[in-house]
Amino acid sequence: MMSDRDDRGDVDDLVVVRALLSASNPVADDPLNAIEQQRAEQLLALLHADTSAQSHRPGWKPGRGAVPRRRHVLMAAATIVVLAAALVGFTTLRTHDRATATPLLPEPLLTATTGDHDRAVAALSDAARWQRNSAQAGTGPVLYARIQDYGLDVAVADRKSTTTARTTITDVWRAGDGTVRTDQYFQQIDRAGADIGGPTPNYDRFEGRPDHPPLPPESDPALTPTDSAQILARLKAYAIASGYPVNLTVAHAVLGTLRTGLTSPAQNAALYEVLAQIPGVFDAGPTRDHAGRPAHAVGLVVSDKSSLSLAVEYVIFSDTGAPLTIEEVDTPPPPGLHLPDVPTVGSYTELITTRCVPTVGATT
Repeated sequence: MMSDRDDRGDVDDLVVVRALLSASNPVADDPLNAIEQQRAEQLLALLHADTSAQSHRPGWKPGRGAVPRRRHVLMAAATIVVLAAALVGFTTLRTHDRATATPLLPEPLLTATTGDHDRAVAALSDAARWQRNSAQAGTGPVLYARIQDYGLDVAVADRKSTTTARTTITDVWRAGDGTVRTDQYFQQIDRAGADIGGPTPNYDRFEGRPDHPPLPPESDPALTPTDSAQILARLKAYAIASGYPVNLTVAHAVLGTLRTGLTSPAQNAALYEVLAQIPGVFDAGPTRDHAGRPAHAVGLVVSDKSSLSLAVEYVIFSDTGAPLTIEEVDTPPPPGLHLPDVPTVGSYTELITTRCVPTVGATT
């Protein structure tokens, strides 16, 4: 391995280049792949060629000047990477900017608000059957999920508001005793909509690595029954006792459970079977999620008649029935967000990884 050595000790060029390149992927946590390795070697070759070329010039003598020159090249490379990262979307919320247009809001994957009910029932039934014949990935007593969440947030004070679009990455581990560890950080924050002088949003509640005690059994997604009749009976009883609309309550509960990533294939199957019994569910056809994975989608209106916005949630699942993404699209977006009057992604949850692992903190 080639390295520089100066008064600060050994500096591994490959590690330096890897650190520079890692800025282009905020969720990368794996070793260098073949393309990254090749690119790193190319950059190192260019850096060393620069020093070698100088050695053939008349009167040139190697010395400590070679190290600073190479370090200047590395600093220039770092500047380029940082500028590129800013273009592709690191945290861009600046409290004193006055944004007048919508920045990097994602396009809705789907916008249909109605569709064929029977086809939706058939698609969910097929997905349930495939899931019941599937095994949970991985081995071990701990459930692990990596999730990307996107959502719109608004901070309000003195009749002024600030709307932001927030994307987070969350790693979740549920131990055998029911305790939950989460490791969450921002992937991107963008100011969204018209800035009318509102307060700076407080995002402290979203980042960190908190531990949570076990949830009550009826609220723990990992303890979801695998019998759809049992799930439906419990949710209906809760809705009736609380005076809530039954179908909306059932839909919100089922979709919320799927969003956690902490359900087994058999539990997913039962949840799909519950969704199939909601009268308003409709087929949205084939699609791809935000990660480009081929999938099928069904939709469901999740807003009531008193809402100022029509909210539809789409359940997007793979050809094996595995849930991939749950996305909510609002038409139009709620007025208080000051966004354009077009179908807008209110939130989505993309399930990146769901598996069993041996210990809390492990990912494989």
